[in-house]
Amino acid sequence: MRTIIPWYLLAFFIWSCSSSDPSVLSSSASDSNPVTGQKVLFQVWGLTDNPPLRYAWHADSGELEGWDEEQPYAYWIAPDSPATCSVTCTITDSEDNSSVQVFEVTVKPRELKTVFGDGTVSCLEKQRISLLGGAWVSTRDGQIRYVSSSTNEASSWTGVFGAMYIDLYGSSYALWGAPVSGNRISVQSSSGTAALVCQECASDGTIHDLAVDVLDTDLLWIASDSGLHWYHSKSGNHGTYVADAIGKAYDLFPGKRFVYVAADTGVFAIDGVRDDEDALLYPGDSCAVLEIIGDDATTQETEDSDTVTVWHITGGEVCRNGQALPDQPPGGETVCSLSIDLKGNIWCGKYRWDGESWQVQAGLEGVDVVKSAASNEGIIFFQTSSGALLRW
Repeated sequence: MRTIIPWYLLAFFIWSCSSSDPSVLSSSASDSNPVTGQKVLFQVWGLTDNPPLRYAWHADSGELEGWDEEQPYAYWIAPDSPATCSVTCTITDSEDNSSVQVFEVTVKPRELKTVFGDGTVSCLEKQRISLLGGAWVSTRDGQIRYVSSSTNEASSWTGVFGAMYIDLYGSSYALWGAPVSGNRISVQSSSGTAALVCQECASDGTIHDLAVDVLDTDLLWIASDSGLHWYHSKSGNHGTYVADAIGKAYDLFPGKRFVYVAADTGVFAIDGVRDDEDALLYPGDSCAVLEIIGDDATTQETEDSDTVTVWHITGGEVCRNGQALPDQPPGGETVCSLSIDLKGNIWCGKYRWDGESWQVQAGLEGVDVVKSAASNEGIIFFQTSSGALLRW
């Protein structure tokens, strides 16, 4: 006699023995309407009864940075022309069941916009502590604001600073700041604590820049008219870096292995441990420095000069590894500011070096730009002598 299984029992049996596709719990984009050449972070969170999940990414235009299939995120750089683009994440479980999440992104053309008007900005600092970020601005009314491609928001930090540096302080983020004039250095943590850490670290003159050491995060470097100084937050001690080596220090750049210093006697690479006799890289009166480490160089690798390129302004000229570029910004407008964008272009104020020539950004022809900062998301910020902040 043939046994007949009711259809609902058969359906339950088949359902219970089969694997369902992974579910997309949520997804996000750091900016769903980026401008051309902007970096965007995409994230997808999946759920499955057959772990682990794998994440594969595809873009029909633009450029996807290297991604790890075990991580639920990817960075994408928008194309150079406005377009509607698709970025796709395919989630696959251990049984090869898959689901797809598609991001439709509208890429807009870049425009030069005013973020703050004249008389507003006292200091501009790029955010360095994340792979994606904008810039921090100290305004003359005592606010510290965070600005990005689509953000202009107040922070819990306050103060009118001429130099500031954002870094880790204990278990929270912190802002180190020095006033426009004077030598009082303070630190404010994101947890709400604030302290005046040093009133005598720089004996006299203006403090131009601050940076935390790359090896000892309790060590703060201070570039000022009276030399290069240091302050150690744990011990409370402070001092001067080889008093006779540097008369004035103007600019600091925290690399992967060293903090690079632009001073009146040259460009130095220091780490709080290195012998000062080995610290001088290039001689000459240097007012700005930008260090670039090649893709194959890491913190642990050797100091092979082929993997490190140092951009600096020495003797009023933009230099690369001690040699002046064959062409300089036109009109003698070599301001003491260097920054590098996502495409490797070097910005000196309002001028951009693409490897062959300098171009001025449209709309800035008659503007006196004193500092430019290329953010990690690819947006360029310009601080003007009038105290305005522009975004491109």
